[in-house]
This record gives sequence, C-alpha cells and structure tokens, in this order.
Amino acid sequence: MQLKSFRVRKFRNIVDSGDVAASDSVTCLVGKNEAGKSGLLEALYLLRPAYQDKPDHEQQYPRWLLAKDRRAGDLSEVEFIEARFALDESEIEELEQEVGAKSFNYESLKVTRKYDGGLLWYMDAKNAASIATHLRSSLSKDVQKIVGKPSTLKELGEAINSIDKSEHEDIDAAEIAQAKKLVTDRNLLKASAFDLIHAVIGKYLPTFFRFTGYNTLPGRIDLREVTAAEEKPGNSPMQTARALIALAGTTAEQLSSDDYEQRRSEMEAVSIDLTNQVFDYWKQNPDLEVIIDVDKEQIQQHNGVRIAARYLDIRLRDRRTGYSNNFSQRSSGFQWFFSFLAAFSEFESEDSTIVLLDEPALALHGRAQADFLRFINERLAVVSPVIYTTHSPFMVEMGQLDRVRIVEDRGPPTGSVVSKDALASDPDSLFPLQAALGYDIAQSLFIGPNNLVVEGTSDFIYLTMMSQVANQKKKTALNSRWRILPSGGATNIPTFVSLVGPHLDITVLADSDTQGMQRVTGMIEKKLITGTRLILANAVTGQKNADIEDLFCIEDYLSLYNDTFKAKLKPADLGPGDRVVKRIEAKIGKTYDHGEVAETLLKTHQGRTFSDETVDNFSKLNELVNATMKV
Repeated sequence: MQLKSFRVRKFRNIVDSGDVAASDSVTCLVGKNEAGKSGLLEALYLLRPAYQDKPDHEQQYPRWLLAKDRRAGDLSEVEFIEARFALDESEIEELEQEVGAKSFNYESLKVTRKYDGGLLWYMDAKNAASIATHLRSSLSKDVQKIVGKPSTLKELGEAINSIDKSEHEDIDAAEIAQAKKLVTDRNLLKASAFDLIHAVIGKYLPTFFRFTGYNTLPGRIDLREVTAAEEKPGNSPMQTARALIALAGTTAEQLSSDDYEQRRSEMEAVSIDLTNQVFDYWKQNPDLEVIIDVDKEQIQQHNGVRIAARYLDIRLRDRRTGYSNNFSQRSSGFQWFFSFLAAFSEFESEDSTIVLLDEPALALHGRAQADFLRFINERLAVVSPVIYTTHSPFMVEMGQLDRVRIVEDRGPPTGSVVSKDALASDPDSLFPLQAALGYDIAQSLFIGPNNLVVEGTSDFIYLTMMSQVANQKKKTALNSRWRILPSGGATNIPTFVSLVGPHLDITVLADSDTQGMQRVTGMIEKKLITGTRLILANAVTGQKNADIEDLFCIEDYLSLYNDTFKAKLKPADLGPGDRVVKRIEAKIGKTYDHGEVAETLLKTHQGRTFSDETVDNFSKLNELVNATMKV
C-alpha cells in the first residue's frame, strides 16, 4: 500500500494544509522554524502510530478555533488527518478475489482518523456500486429480482434484510437465508463499502514511525540490560544498543562469553563490521575505526553477594595518531550519526512502514548532512518511504527538487499551508532552497569540473527534467557529472565565463539570435572557450534561430503553455516563424513569463507524455553537450 498524498485539518497551527503529494521514496518538507512542519508529521504519525500515542483535541486543536468550534459541535468527531493510498498488485489481487470488483478504482482509497481515535475508510461511489453489483450477482436469480439493482452496499443490505418470507412464498427459504448470511459474512452490518475494504486489506495500512529525536548510544553498556525485554526501534538508549549489536550480526550472549578467544574474535569481527558500515556513510574523518571492548566488573548486591557484570565499551580510534577515546567523548554530531544508523538499521526488517523524521541531522556539519542524505536514499528509503522536515539548505537535494514541499504559516485564520509552487512562497520559506542552490553553484565553481553554463533557471529545468525523460526512453541523457549553472541571462554569460573559465572546464549552451549573442560568440575570439564548447540551440533544430523551447515539438510546448496559463492555443493559431516563444507572443500581443512554463514541466513531468520528436531533440542536444566533456 503506497502513500500517495495526505491532508491535515484543524491540527495545531494547521487549519487546512491542502493536499500534500508524497513521493514514492523520499519527501522533503522545507520551511522556517514554527512554520508547521512538525505538526504535519505529528498528525500523519497519528494516523497509525508505531507506539501507543493518541490524538487529543484539547491539546492539538487550533487554539484560536477551539472555543468557537466546540460550541458548533463535538470536536472529537473532527477528522484531522486523511491519507490516500494506492494498492500494489498483491493487494489488488486479494481484494478482487474477495469482492470480484474488476473495475475497482485503486487510486481512490482514503483513510482518515478522528480526534476520538476512530479510523474511517472511504472509497468513491463507483467502487461501492461495483462491490454491490458483485455481491448481488452471488444471490439466486429469484432473490436478485426482489432486491433490484442497488447502487450502494447500504441499499443492498437494506433490501436483503427487508425480505419477508410470507410475502415471497415462491422463493426457497434457504435462498433468503443465504442472502442474509451474505450480509453478515461480509461484515456489512453497517452496510458501508469501507467496512469491506478494511476487512480485506486493512492489515496492509502502513505503520508510521515518527522520530523528533532518539536516544543516543551510551559509551558503556551493561550487557545484562541489553538482554531485557525489547522495545520499538529508537525508543530508548538501550534499544539503540540492541540495534547496534544486531547491526553487527552478533548477540549480547556471544559478547559475554567466558571463553576469551571466542569473546576476542567476536569483538574483532564486530569492530571491523561496524567500521565498514559506519564509515561507508560518514566521510568527515575516514581514518576513524570502531573498537569494541568488553570489560568485567565485580558488583556487590544488597545481600552481600558479589557477581560479575560485563560491560560493552564503544571506542573510536584515529589511525593517524593512534589516539582512542570513548564514544561518549566524541563530537555530538558523530554520536548522533552513529546512533542514528544503529537505531534505524532495525527498519530494514520491518514491513509496511513509513519513516517520519523531524529536523534530522541538525547537529551535523553541512557536508555530514549530505552524508546523512545519502544514508536516507541508499539505505533507509530502499525499505521504507521517508518523509522528513528541514530548514537546512544542506538537507535539500538540488537534483531532486520534485521531492520538495514548501511549508509556511500564514497565521490565523489561514494557518499553515503546504505548496509545491516556489513562486507562491515567501522569501523566508524559500531561503533553504535558495541557499542550497547557491551552495551547489559554489561547489561547482570552486571544486567541481564539467560545468555547463546556461542562460537561466528555465534552461536548468528543461535540461534536468528532459534528461530524465530521455533516460527513461533509453535515449541519451546528460552525463551525471555535468553541473548546470544558470548565469542569469545571455548577457551575463561572458562575464561569468571570464571569471571562472581559466580554472574550470566550461561548456556554454545558449539560444541563438538572442540579446547579447555577439558577446557570447565573442568569447571564442577572446579564447575564453574553444569553438567546440559553445553550443547553440539551432545546432539541434536546424533553424536559423532557435531557443531551447524549440527543442519541444510545437504540440508538446503548447501543451505546457496551455496548462500554465489556462489557455487553448493550437499550432494552427500561430503565425509563421522559427521560434515558438516569439510566435506565441505575437499571437497574444504581449510577452509572457517563460519561467512559469518551465515550472509547469518541473511539477508535472512525471505524468506527461512527449513525442518522439521532442525526446530525440533533447537526446541529440545531450549528445552534443556530452561530447565536450573532458575524460
């Protein structure tokens, strides 16, 4: 069961968040402090919490609405969280075997929870009618004539239960009894469609694990406590210790062995394995190694009897200096990362879970946060979808902007809302994205080779999104080593290149016959770049003049334009010419924001189809650009 979207209403500072689309693997909620990010995660967590937490309208209902709404009705009946799910193939098969509803709409399954804890399952009228039709078909023809053709399960149940044998003596009593048993057997006493859905696939509803923090590993662990009753992952420091031992593939009993050689070999194996696993993701000091040691200590009990207790000591050794110290004396950032990896390793064996992380990795240095993002992508999201909140630019992946949702608190009466539209957000909310973009560019300028300079952010979006499309179509995509740098316009390109050109490998992609083109082509005469590293859009289209928009076939670009501006332009509406942007502007009698069309592609590219001509054009451009990359 895949979470597709969720919506929060009347919860903390949220009146109505709007629909929040969830990515299949990782979703990032970005916003400043107190924007409502934590409230979103908390409400979603309470849909089906991993622990015994319960909603409480006295504490969680928006304060400025509490008194007024209480007078209007029972607040415990408010459905504060709703989530929509899509079913996977095995769940669909199980549902269809039970209800025989081949026309079922599997994208419409909705689950909500009320403040009183009640969990409600919904589906649309088409689904209800489909199930009702199937159940009716299992009745005898005589009984079908009596119940008619109900369009809902409620109508079917009422019709069956109202059958009076005295009025239908020509019908076998066993057939009537079978019909009434059908209602009972299918858990349709309430005669509502979602009861049947819940009965069949309710067990697949994901469990939500929410972590606002977790308990850091102690540097010294009493192995007697490790063998105590288990808890949920990340629920206590000792449970994190249990997870660490499990991560290393050993047990507390093996580490406590009285056989010195066995104990020593076990500790060495654990040390090597943990070092390999931890430092696969922690790149800040690759010369560290984990050392596991077991210490024995005599403890006197209250009755005077002395017993031997074994303690697991976690130490870190710097191979450069030979110095080692206890784990608890390392930086708070490393303690956080190490403990996090241990605690979350348990999710690799969990089924049907969604992990919610509230402001993770704040104690880490910027580059260490990037390491942590890699851990989320490569280790955690592979087995459990992840939704995390952040206001750190280092926790925003510029290559995955389609995962980002922007959270901002607009204050009463609107409250906190969520949007995918960066244009509609306030500057403070956008700061992490802007800072992330700036950091990515800075990394490109001062560290990375293979820089592709383009005119603006629209070009950045077109190249990035259409490269993904080309890759999906088994066509040539942009080499992943390219760093695409928007320069702010064609007139800025020469200055940009002159500043960094002598130090880095640069290829320039520009529209042909645009303002400042003479300065762009002049870079070759000034030997800022070679002629082979200046690529113009018309090299693909074959036209005299071309913009990057002309790589789309005219139908594909007009589809983007129409979706952006709610227009209905057709190719036949445009006058002659070789630049689609100029032809549109001539038709509408004004200029338009090209960036908004690019934004539409960014938001909708996964659900769009593109012609072979469009894909081939971008694939050809990618080939030209890739050919300029130095090996």
